[in-house]
Amino acid sequence: MTDDARGWADRLKGGVRRILPERQIILRTDGETSYVRLTTGLQLIALGGWLAVAGWVGFATVGYYTQGSMILAKNDAIDRSRHAYRKLLDQVSDYQLSIVGITRDLKETEAHLRRLFSQNEALKQDLNSTEVALRTSEAERARIANARVALGDQLELLGSELRQMTGKNNALEAHIGTLRRHLETIEAEKAEIAAERAALDDQLWALHNELESSNSKVALLQNNVKALKGDLRTVILERSAIASDNDGLRNQMSGLQRALEEERDAHRTELRRIADRAQQNIRTVEEVIRRTGLKLDVIAPLPAKQLMGQGGPFVPYHPDMQVDEDDDSLRVALTQRLDRWESLRGVFVSLPLVSPVVNYRISSRFGPRVDPFNGRTAMHDGLDMAGPYKEPVTATADGEVVFAGRRSRYGRVVEIDHGHGLMTRYAHLAKISVRRGETVKLGRTIGLLGSSGRSSGPHVHYEVRYHGRALNPAKFLKAGTYVQSKETN
Repeated sequence: MTDDARGWADRLKGGVRRILPERQIILRTDGETSYVRLTTGLQLIALGGWLAVAGWVGFATVGYYTQGSMILAKNDAIDRSRHAYRKLLDQVSDYQLSIVGITRDLKETEAHLRRLFSQNEALKQDLNSTEVALRTSEAERARIANARVALGDQLELLGSELRQMTGKNNALEAHIGTLRRHLETIEAEKAEIAAERAALDDQLWALHNELESSNSKVALLQNNVKALKGDLRTVILERSAIASDNDGLRNQMSGLQRALEEERDAHRTELRRIADRAQQNIRTVEEVIRRTGLKLDVIAPLPAKQLMGQGGPFVPYHPDMQVDEDDDSLRVALTQRLDRWESLRGVFVSLPLVSPVVNYRISSRFGPRVDPFNGRTAMHDGLDMAGPYKEPVTATADGEVVFAGRRSRYGRVVEIDHGHGLMTRYAHLAKISVRRGETVKLGRTIGLLGSSGRSSGPHVHYEVRYHGRALNPAKFLKAGTYVQSKETN
């Protein structure tokens, strides 16, 4: 190697070393460190391998795409060849069909020619026989002419005879028409006779049946007459017995009428008693409602049907009015009074007429008062009923709990809706024993007396409200006392 070549090789190695300097890879595993030395030659080998792989991949890619285009071109050529082959097969099939048709036509033409040849031979034979017959017919022509003359004479004779026969036929046809009309008349008369005969047969049969029925009725009437004669004798014998029985029945009827009158009197007395009792209960309940301060005509108005009157001065009907003594009037009065009692009873059971506590004293009444906290005059909407702490507080009438909880001024409160617009309120409770929506009965414990809310000591603030308007509970308690006094009496 020359010095120039050696210098060029050294420069090449130096350039390669600058491009691919020697490197080390540090590997650390489980606290131990190891080094992998990558020399320039090793890097050149790796770079050469990578370039070889990249070149092979590029060559394979170019070959793949080139081969794909070649395969597509070959597939197109194969498709064209297949299409041309199919067209050729179709043409061969058409040629075969045309050859078959031509062969069939040739066979038919050959058969037609053979038939024509046979017909020609037959015509030749017919021609020969016709010539022989023609010669024979010339001989007979004269004979036929002579016969024709004779035949004409016979035809004239037959024509005259035919004309004579035609005249006779016309006469016969006229006679036949006359006979036919006579026959139709006879047939109609025959049908009428047959109908009359059928009607006579029916009448004869009906008369026969009526005769049989009359005979049966006569026999039956005779039997009935015999039976009636026997029954008449029996009735005559029983008449005297019935007369005596009638006397006994008349006596029994008199007794029954007296008993019926007594029963009616007792029934009328019972109706009067029930009506009076109902009227007494109505008066008592109306008095109780009046004592509570409620307006009777508002909370329990009279039904419209009890306001009667047609013309003249208006006179309202009320159960207090005097009624007649007949049964219908008593029933009407009793029905009206019972209806009135039912309407009042619904209101009566909703009235809070008892005290919510047993042991109590009135510490503050209903109406204006001096407020115990600020000393100013204020409206007091209920009764303050002082009593022992945690004394049971009970519902004063049947109803539904519409509120059970705390209110700022009232403390623990229970409100009960009794229907008909009546509501009671129990405030300052120490404990509430019911829930909202619960149905309670009279006397049911709804809480315990306490001093919750704006209160100066243990008591229950008790209110009665009608359609939201506060009423004096003391009037309801007095009305309850009035009811107790009526029950005692």
